[in-house]
Amino acid sequence: MKIGRLKAIVTTAFLACGVSSGTVSAANMPAYYPENYDTMIEASKDEGSLLIYSNIAEYNWREVFGDFSAKYPWIKIESIDLGPSTSFERYYSEHSVGKRTADLIVTGAPDGWHRFASKGALAPYVSPEDDQLPDWSRSLPGLYTVSTDPMIIIYNKLLLRDAPSSLKALQALAAENGRYRDKVTTYNATSNSFAYDIHWSVAKAFGDKAWSLFDELGSVTRSESGGSAMVEKVTSGEYVAGYFVSGITVFPRMSQTGRSKIMGWSLIEDGTPVFRREMGVTAGAKSPNSARLMLDYILSHEGQVAVGKSGLTPYRSDIKKGEVPYLSYEMIVDAVGEQNIIHVDYDSESYAERDKFLARWKQAFRIKN
Repeated sequence: MKIGRLKAIVTTAFLACGVSSGTVSAANMPAYYPENYDTMIEASKDEGSLLIYSNIAEYNWREVFGDFSAKYPWIKIESIDLGPSTSFERYYSEHSVGKRTADLIVTGAPDGWHRFASKGALAPYVSPEDDQLPDWSRSLPGLYTVSTDPMIIIYNKLLLRDAPSSLKALQALAAENGRYRDKVTTYNATSNSFAYDIHWSVAKAFGDKAWSLFDELGSVTRSESGGSAMVEKVTSGEYVAGYFVSGITVFPRMSQTGRSKIMGWSLIEDGTPVFRREMGVTAGAKSPNSARLMLDYILSHEGQVAVGKSGLTPYRSDIKKGEVPYLSYEMIVDAVGEQNIIHVDYDSESYAERDKFLARWKQAFRIKN
């Protein structure tokens, strides 16, 4: 993944909002915040900066960082965009030699987070927002969900008469005597852990029917390593449809001129994978108070609205439809039903069976090496 830097610095725009270092206190927080929350706020003023390693692009951070900086203008944010495994490996390397490293890691990597916690690298923390969140959003102590991004179907409106809204509908394309061979796309499960975890989770959810499903889908599918390529190739007509495409890649692009006239999208009615991006304060944080303030902000109602405006998918139950431009977790549930949501989560079996699974996946999807 391309590495980029985003620095959120106090500007006259923030000061023009009337925000100063003396206006934020526990008194401004919801009633369930502890009275001594001011102590953490005051301590953050001596830290000066907040370093975040994430696999979230700059444009997906803008609303979150902008609102947070207006709230805590003395905290300068530096975010480095890294691959999921790279975020952890960079932390290990830097921390081992006492070098400045991430205060907060934000990434989608179920296996990486469990290894991180097992090494004692995840700092213990219970957010004041903890009781406001669903149990499934806290997979480990101190580890919290940022967003619940759906993997969706995209399709070319000019090339498909009927909009596909299920895997069953895509399976039907395989029955048309080779007409759609290599005209459908998805992530290559061998390309990275993100893609692998999605396909594993779907296979686990479908059980005995999984490989017949994958065999049929694989007969018309040519896989890609990234979501951006899938979006562009469906728009151009190289593919008629794509599935398990990350909504975070699709939704912001739908506002681009002419895109919505050509490309459509739908949730997957018979099984929408939901990928959780998670965050945790590191044990080696040099700015732990600033990191906790950011974590708490992202978990708050206000922060989750900013997450939604940034193109990610908020999951608090109190997020209303009109507050975010795209989807919320509750909207996904309303559309497909809780029983048809497939949580992409940590599964120790998936790593023990990885080689066996990928060998069978390659067979289904016609991958020769």
